Amino acid sequence: MDLLDASLGDIAARLLELLEIDRAATAIGAISGDALLESAHDWEAIGRAGDAARTWVAAEIAYESRRELGTAGLAHRHGFSSAKKLLAATTNVSERTAANRIGLGQRLRSSVSLAGTPNPSFFPVVESAFLAGRVGVDAAAVICRTLSEVANRTGFSDATDQAERHLVVAATAIVGGASGAALERTSRLYTVEEIARMAIRIREHLDPDGAEPRDAVKQSLRGFSYPKVGVDGMARGRYALPPLQLGVFLTAIDSILSPRTPDHSESGTASRPAEEAEEDGGASSSTDVEAVVDTRTFEQKILDAVMSLIEMAAASSAVSRLNGAAPTVNVHVTLDDLASGRGVGWIDGSAEPIPISTVVQLQCDGDTVPTLFGQHGEVLNHGKTQRLATRRQRRALAARDGGCVMPGCTVPPSRCQAHHVIPWVSPRYLPGKTDLDNLALLCPFHHATIHTSAWTLVMINGKPHVKPPGWQDPGRTPRPAGHQRARRPW
Repeated sequence: MDLLDASLGDIAARLLELLEIDRAATAIGAISGDALLESAHDWEAIGRAGDAARTWVAAEIAYESRRELGTAGLAHRHGFSSAKKLLAATTNVSERTAANRIGLGQRLRSSVSLAGTPNPSFFPVVESAFLAGRVGVDAAAVICRTLSEVANRTGFSDATDQAERHLVVAATAIVGGASGAALERTSRLYTVEEIARMAIRIREHLDPDGAEPRDAVKQSLRGFSYPKVGVDGMARGRYALPPLQLGVFLTAIDSILSPRTPDHSESGTASRPAEEAEEDGGASSSTDVEAVVDTRTFEQKILDAVMSLIEMAAASSAVSRLNGAAPTVNVHVTLDDLASGRGVGWIDGSAEPIPISTVVQLQCDGDTVPTLFGQHGEVLNHGKTQRLATRRQRRALAARDGGCVMPGCTVPPSRCQAHHVIPWVSPRYLPGKTDLDNLALLCPFHHATIHTSAWTLVMINGKPHVKPPGWQDPGRTPRPAGHQRARRPW
């Protein structure tokens, strides 16, 4: 097929035919081993050409849709509010992918003005290497993004031009200095990750004063989301660690997942990528007598290490105090279930139960604090001569109430306050008594509003009950409150 006479659609169809040929050859063993690596190089060269074309056309679509064109812009004429949305709909890619292509393309785009004068690219060296297929889209994006951070603060200069040339040379350097047809079949000296690290070092050299504001931005983005429990009972969340916190995290994790420990002799440290560790198959230590196989995944090992650190911190005498006590996991279970070895236990803050086997496991290395319930579900208690609830009373309240007792509130016991249903000083409740039959858990919000809201708390048979407002129930019938889960639900 003559390339000049072929349409892009014809070329794409021909590439798919070649793919089918390669797949068939692989199926019968004609392509294997080193031949597969050669095929990977060839297909990657095609991919770089495709990436260059897609990035170029994305930039052109963005230019034809620029804001100053108004209703005459390409995106507006086709009913889209932005070039990103138009490109995503036209090519059936995500808007994120479309935005990435447009962003890189705009940095690399060079053109000629209507007056015939050139409009050079911000990064002409990267543009030349990228459109020639010598630099991939990942490396080009890393170089442009990192040097743009410098240029946004200091402007473009001879130093940034020199840095661009240096990074492109590093990105295109190959083992043995091969050239021509052998270029695509020779390993590159630097990976994209190494180019990224090199670019960061160059950025800090060119703009040392930018470290503080860049770190301030990272610190503002740090966070650890409160876990959300899915329908499968697994809690998931997300985290963002700035460099300092990441360093502390990795150092602490590596102290447990050390390569010198028998359990981790082959699977590396926590700083290794998860996919690399998975390739090891989870195998760990071995001796001359027998081999011990650790079947945990790399992610499971990291979680176990984090939990070990949390448990050690919680047991420390220097740990911060919550409600006057060190952080404690409360597990509630009925005596019948514990005796029979069947049933479940309940952990404060989680709507998902744990099996009785886990409760038994916790008993091995944790304190067991029994809480005895009466026939009405009340906690059998004794009076205290102090205003604030004691540590044991708070555990009993957590077991009885399960969190804030107000209807619809899901705040767990650890973030609740012990509320005196009858005020601590009143004609009906003498000072000096803080009994469980007059305490109920309320979250800070409901604790602050209970006396001004239309809802009322009363104690019946040692348990808190809620009297709804008259507009909801004219008779204001007291209803049992709380989320006590260890009892039978019927």
